[in-house]
Amino acid sequence: MSVSSVPAPFYVSPSGSWDGHDGIWSTFHISVGTPPQDFRVLPSTTGAETWIPIPEGCEGSLVNIADCGTLRGVDSFDGSVSRGFQSNASSTWDLIGIYELATEKNLWGETGNQGLTIEAQEQTVAGVATANVWLGSLGLGTASAHFDVRDQAVTSLLVSMRRRNYIPGLSFGYTAGASYTLPETPGSLILGGYDQSRFESSDVNFTVGGEEGTSLPVTIESIIAEDAFGGTLSLLSGGSWVTTAIDSTVSQMWLPQSVCDLFAQAFGLKYDSGTGLYLVNNTIHQQLQQMNPSVTFTIGGSGNSGSTTNIKLPYSAFDLQASIPLFNYSTNYFPLRVAANESQQVLGRAFLQEAYLFVDWERKYFTLSQAIHQGSQTDIVPVLSSSYDTPTSKDDSGLSTGAIVGIAIGACAVIAVIVGLAALCIIRLRRKRGSAAEVEEILPTELHDETAKPPEIMSAQVYELQEGENSKHELDTKQVSELQAASLEQELDGDGERFGKYGRGQKKHNVYYEME
Repeated sequence: MSVSSVPAPFYVSPSGSWDGHDGIWSTFHISVGTPPQDFRVLPSTTGAETWIPIPEGCEGSLVNIADCGTLRGVDSFDGSVSRGFQSNASSTWDLIGIYELATEKNLWGETGNQGLTIEAQEQTVAGVATANVWLGSLGLGTASAHFDVRDQAVTSLLVSMRRRNYIPGLSFGYTAGASYTLPETPGSLILGGYDQSRFESSDVNFTVGGEEGTSLPVTIESIIAEDAFGGTLSLLSGGSWVTTAIDSTVSQMWLPQSVCDLFAQAFGLKYDSGTGLYLVNNTIHQQLQQMNPSVTFTIGGSGNSGSTTNIKLPYSAFDLQASIPLFNYSTNYFPLRVAANESQQVLGRAFLQEAYLFVDWERKYFTLSQAIHQGSQTDIVPVLSSSYDTPTSKDDSGLSTGAIVGIAIGACAVIAVIVGLAALCIIRLRRKRGSAAEVEEILPTELHDETAKPPEIMSAQVYELQEGENSKHELDTKQVSELQAASLEQELDGDGERFGKYGRGQKKHNVYYEME
């Protein structure tokens, strides 16, 4: 493949809104259906599907919340407030069956302003009917979706973009942004590269893990709190290390009980058994704001290679508020939850406010670096697939990083799995996840040269939160494994905030989906 055909990375423009019920997070716009319906969603760094709210998620205890849809990231549609994706308003929506969707068993480029149409085969989209998943998500993983009613696997968005040469490689760079900086720092999401203006240089690489090559495992070798109650102290009991994973799909840090206990002592936290959250009363909250403590995580690879990187978070990164549907009013809490076992341990989106994550699925490695909060300037670097015969840098590849200003991934036909809580089981359909081997079937063989040298940069999967009868919190590192209490709907083709003190951001560029 010639160098001249190398595509630019996609810079996914933030929505300009800060949304969420367990904190306020920098979201990104996507559009689904014909005519398109707009949603503000969060990146899922290991999920492979896109999740959007549907009106059923605003029923029950939320039926009288007039702005329920807006709070869940649903933009107005056809001049009216929308409470979720309206399948009957889409001319390309076709119901093909009803299935069960089991929740997680363990846990609850366009250049310029023109839109780019991805003439992709079907993209999997889940319509979420439970408030347990409050905002929608944009899957950045590579696993394929398998449905017994379909002959072929449904490729992920990232794989579809790579197949059609819309991005230079199967990689992405992401940091969650920070609402607490002045001015606010929106999140940054690059597909097919990374923004080197958003992190401090680091030479530590980590290996992608998991049976399907879709997990981002790390080891927490130390956690040091400074200026907390008790001064400077370790938050790891007995000096033991903690094996965990990185995933932006969840907001909190899920850590062992012993570690949570030390955090609670250092920050004056009170555990709330009803929600499983650690709350901060007003007196303690004011003291912490004045003390301005910080926490430094020393992160090593899961194989204990000896190489580590430090990520430092100020108290403001932990100073979050939970609201409807968790509480009827804004309540201060600390983004920490108890993991019952090692499989539940994860560092979520709160951690990524101060960390920059780069993942190269093709070369099976990822990096973590201290994030930099700065203005609107970008320095976007493409990471080329090994299928390109001539290595190039961002300077000699003909890519204009200044022109990479947005993303609009054309319109779509999609499979939508409507997620429900009610036991509306008609039949049970096992949903098998695509492995790394299946990616090799989708992409050219040369894209999987594991001997290729990683580019020189900084040197399953959807986690769903739910409460059990005994308020036990579980987390699954696998993708959704069953289709439960849901409608499976298919698009045949198509074109393609939180309000308050932050206000509502201006819509920039959307992500659409389309089938050839």
